[in-house]
Order: sequence, then structure tokens, then C-alpha cells
Amino acid sequence: MIYLLYFLIAIGVFFCMEGITWLTHKYVMHGFLWYLHEDHHQPKYQGLFEKNDAFFVVFAVPSILLFYYGMYPVL
Repeated sequence: MIYLLYFLIAIGVFFCMEGITWLTHKYVMHGFLWYLHEDHHQPKYQGLFEKNDAFFVVFAVPSILLFYYGMYPVL
């Protein structure tokens, strides 16, 4: 029975994060941070990076910190 609970939690988290991702893309990336995201919708140029790649840092750093402090809480 506990495995059913784990499965339902995983499905719930999946759908919750899909909703958050959709809302973030619509209202943040296509909203007030459009100047970073717009080159993602343009024809590709011959550079290694584009401004849209800054979202890696914007979203990855807080995630890494949350994982780290979840494993090694500050006393």
C-alpha cells in the first residue's frame, strides 16, 4: 500500500512541476525576461552560446543549492 502512496506522490509532483514549467515559460520567459529568451526563437547563428542559455544558471543554481542544503543542512 505504501508503494501506491509513493506512486501517487510522484505523479502529483510530475503534474505540479509541468504546470509550474508551463507558467514559467509563458509568463517569465515570454514576459519580463523576453530579452534573454527571444534569441531562442530566432534563426541560429554561429555562436557557441545564446542569451537564452542564461536560464541554465537562473534555474540550476537555486536547484543545486536546495539539493545541497537538503543533504547538508546548516546548523
